[in-house]
Amino acid sequence: MTLPDLPHLMEAARAWARGSYAMEAAVELLIHHGAWLYRSDFLRMAVEYAPAGYSRIPLAVISWDTLHAALCNGLLPCSNSEAAVLRIALSIAAGHPVDLGPAITRLDTINLAYVLAAVRHAGGDRSAWAVAERDAP
Repeated sequence: MTLPDLPHLMEAARAWARGSYAMEAAVELLIHHGAWLYRSDFLRMAVEYAPAGYSRIPLAVISWDTLHAALCNGLLPCSNSEAAVLRIALSIAAGHPVDLGPAITRLDTINLAYVLAAVRHAGGDRSAWAVAERDAP
């Protein structure tokens, strides 16, 4: 199935995650990070788009387990920073272990702000993204 343009894909992923702070946080982290949702290999491998059906809302379902396996097996070549963001999103969304020390030290100031916002969001603070965007240099 053909995926929609990026803005519609983002909204479909948000719709799919809605109702779970952890899923919402992980999806927002990927959206704000700005790398993964632009990659065709990522999308082809782990995102299933379901056009509006009964609910009249399209959904973009992310397979966290598929992403974890692909990252661990070298099927998603990326920078250390990109891997760190994805590993943190995987941990927040699906409980995949992440070694925070090395992951956090690979992040620049902007991505660290996004990770902190994701952690706050997962803890129930949906206003965390506005703070992250305001504080990002």
